[in-house]
Amino acid sequence: MTAPKPFIGQRAPCGRSTRGQRVFEDDNQGYVFEHLTWDCGCQAIRRQYHDGSVERQVLDHHGRVRSDEHSGLHEG
Repeated sequence: MTAPKPFIGQRAPCGRSTRGQRVFEDDNQGYVFEHLTWDCGCQAIRRQYHDGSVERQVLDHHGRVRSDEHSGLHEG
């Protein structure tokens, strides 16, 4: 996994514009992993699998799920 890279002023799921960090991994064969974490505690996680299906989950800084999406063939 790659080292976290900082970002500034990106809007978090709670609506705050704050700093955070991004972890991104791509195996160049179809699998992609991205995890955004804002300083307020919000998170967004996205996984794209080799078959093209995508899972995406967004959590606010209280731990509440704002979005939990699954598309495509991968269900697990």
